[in-house]
Amino acid sequence: MTWLRTRCLPMAYLAVLATLIVVGCTSKQDPSEVLPLCGNHSCGSLVMVTTDTSSDGYHYLNPRLSPDGTRIAFTCDWWALPSDPRYGGDDYFVNYRQIGVIPVGEGVEPVSSISDLGAELVKVQAMSIPISGVQDYQQGIVDFDKGGPTWLDDNNLVFPIRVRVGFRLFRADITTLSATTLTPLLLEQTDANPSPSLWQHMEPTLSPDGRWLAFTRSGCAIPDSFETCSGVALWMLDMSTAEANSGYDAVAFPVTDEYSRIETPAWSPDGSKLVFSGGMDVAGGRGVGTELFTVDFDTTGLATHTMALDNNLRRLTNTVMAPGDPIVGILNTSPCYSADGSEIFFVSTRRAPSITLHDRNIWRVAASGALDPEIYFFTRADEADPTVYPDGSMLMSSALGFPTEMLIRLEEESYQRIKQDNEDNNRGLDEVQMRAAAGDERRQLEFFEGVMSHMYIYRP
Repeated sequence: MTWLRTRCLPMAYLAVLATLIVVGCTSKQDPSEVLPLCGNHSCGSLVMVTTDTSSDGYHYLNPRLSPDGTRIAFTCDWWALPSDPRYGGDDYFVNYRQIGVIPVGEGVEPVSSISDLGAELVKVQAMSIPISGVQDYQQGIVDFDKGGPTWLDDNNLVFPIRVRVGFRLFRADITTLSATTLTPLLLEQTDANPSPSLWQHMEPTLSPDGRWLAFTRSGCAIPDSFETCSGVALWMLDMSTAEANSGYDAVAFPVTDEYSRIETPAWSPDGSKLVFSGGMDVAGGRGVGTELFTVDFDTTGLATHTMALDNNLRRLTNTVMAPGDPIVGILNTSPCYSADGSEIFFVSTRRAPSITLHDRNIWRVAASGALDPEIYFFTRADEADPTVYPDGSMLMSSALGFPTEMLIRLEEESYQRIKQDNEDNNRGLDEVQMRAAAGDERRQLEFFEGVMSHMYIYRP
C-alpha cells in the first residue's frame, strides 16, 4: 500500500491548501511589523531647516521652495514673525497665520527666534479692492489671515487672504519683503453686489507650465447659513486672464463637481492630471475620512464651455478601517507627485507598522494606484505638507523636534565645553557629573518633539 500513500500525498496537500483558502488564510508572507529607524526618524539624511526653540510652540507649515531653490515660503503663527514686534496685546488677529520667507540652509545650532535664521515676514501693504461697488480700503491687511503660498516666480507669490467677502487669491510682489504689494487675481461676480456672497478660494497650486492655477472653491450665499452653502469643488484659473479688471474679468471654471471635502490639490509633472484629497462622497459612497483621487485636466471644451466635470475621476487609495481606528476616519491628504510622475507621496493617519498610534506620517503609492501604499517617512510625531523635488529630496514640516544625530552632536559639543570650563576654572567635576550636565542640555532640546512643527529636508 506504499504506492497508494505516495499518490495520496499531493491530493492531501491540495485539500489542506483549499481549506486554508476557504477560511481566509494565505500562503503569502505577512508584511513586516518592524519599522527600520535611524535614531528618531526613518533612515536617510534629514536636514533641519528651522532650529528655533520658542517656548510658545510655533508651527511652520505649507513650505514651498522657490524656483531658484534659494528660499522657502511658508505659513507661521502670528507671533513667530509679528508685523509689530512691540505689540503685546491679545487681539483676534494674533491667532491668524502669516506668510514668511526663509533662506534655504541647514540649521546647525539652536536659536531663540526664527528671525535669527534669516526668516522675514511678507509684510503686505494696505490696499483697495472694488467690493460692493466701492473701493473697499483694506487697512490692517498685513495682519489678515493667510493660507498656504505657491510661487509664480522668484519674486512673486500667490496665497489666499481673508478679506470681507471671504478668502481671495492675491499675487504678492515680494521684491521688497517689508513692503509687499498685492493684486487680486480673481473676484467673484457677486463681490460687486451690495450684499456679496461669502466665497472661499483656497489652496492655490500652479501648473508646471505656469498657465493654470488650481484652487478649491466653496461658499455660502448667506453667511453662517448652512442651507445656502455649496459643497467644495476643484476650480481652475486661467493665469493669462488673472488680474483683469481687478480680477472681475478673470476666467475661472470648475474641474470637479461639488463634494463634502476637496483639499490639497497637486499637479502631475506633465500637467495632465491633478491629485487631491476628497471625502468619501467623491467616490459615490458614504462614511468618514478622506481618500486620494486623480482627475484629468483637458481644456478641449473650454472655448465652447462644454468641459466635462470629473474628467476620468479615479480613486487612488482604498483605506480599510480596522478595530481601534479613530471614529473620525482615516485621513489621507497633502498628496504630491514624484518628479517623474510614477509615485504619489501623501500624509496619512493610517496605522504605521509596529505601532498602534495614528500619527500623521508620509506614505507613498504608485501613481496608477495599482499597489498598496507603503510608509516612506516615519517619526513618532506628526508630519505635514510634503513636496518632492527633481533631485529626490523632500521638503516637509514635522513635529519631530531635533533629529537624533543632531542631538548627539550637540550633546558632545556641550560635554567638550563643560570639560574645558572644568579644567580652566577648576570646577572639580568628575566624568560622570560632566556627562550628566551635557545630558541635561540635550533633554532641554528633546522637549521640542511634539511641541513645534519645524521645516526639514529629507533625502532617503
